Amino acid sequence: MLFAILRAVWRLTILLLGAYTVYFTVFLAFPYVDDRLPLSISLFLLYCFVAYGAIPALIRLWRVVFKPNHIPMYATTPDGWPADPVNIAVIANSEKHFVESMQRAGWYTADKSTFKNMFREALAIALDRSYPTAPFSNLYLFGRSFDIGFQLPRSKSMSPRARHHVRFWRLTADGNGDHQQHYNFWHDQFKHLLGTDKEVWIGAALDDTGPIGIRWRTGQITHKNDSNDTGERDFIIETLAAVHQIRQPKIIQAGEPFKFRGQALGTTFVCDGSIKLVKLKNPIAGAVLGGHPIIK
Repeated sequence: MLFAILRAVWRLTILLLGAYTVYFTVFLAFPYVDDRLPLSISLFLLYCFVAYGAIPALIRLWRVVFKPNHIPMYATTPDGWPADPVNIAVIANSEKHFVESMQRAGWYTADKSTFKNMFREALAIALDRSYPTAPFSNLYLFGRSFDIGFQLPRSKSMSPRARHHVRFWRLTADGNGDHQQHYNFWHDQFKHLLGTDKEVWIGAALDDTGPIGIRWRTGQITHKNDSNDTGERDFIIETLAAVHQIRQPKIIQAGEPFKFRGQALGTTFVCDGSIKLVKLKNPIAGAVLGGHPIIK
């Protein structure tokens, strides 16, 4: 009973804070800024405040009490909202083996998501400049951000405006009790394949088809996405197979079919509950890296 009352009080608190945010933005902040700056700049600054400051802050406050509880077949945003479907797994000897295999298939490793790199990416998108190793936004699985990301630009300009991309998390027990059930879920799927000399990498592959999409929960700018996530994972496998880096892939039915709304406005993922597993071939001593980007 007490917990129900506390939840109701917290809901009311967030509602009141949201209402005050609207009041502050419309009746205090906007008139103040509009008196001092051109209208276009005033609207842009207020959009940044609401989309990148106020709404994310309210969501984080909401999550203090209302913790996300989801199946481990999609990655989430830092706020716990569903993001990209988990649809591929790779078995490799090591991270080095994994990265080299992807490079041979033409994939670029994403840079770290620093302010400098994010700013460079924004310019590359706006001006259609080459940046084939552009960073990714942080998505979470097992309670942590992805370990490594790969991408393949769609255009000859090599701009991050549109790109094939995939995030990977190494399957490892980190002792985080809140997310142990997710580790156990995937460990049970692959335990018959695990060995002391092998690593399993769980991936969420998605095709960024355009530079301008809107995150419907916050209003932030993001990429447009292709809702056909299975086509993207098959494309990754095709590129690896083309350079003879994998054995015959297997399909694992990890769960029941499900659907959910993605980050971008208008994107709904309809997932079949399966994941494709590929095992990388052992590296050849003295092999030379040199994958060639494939534009699709």
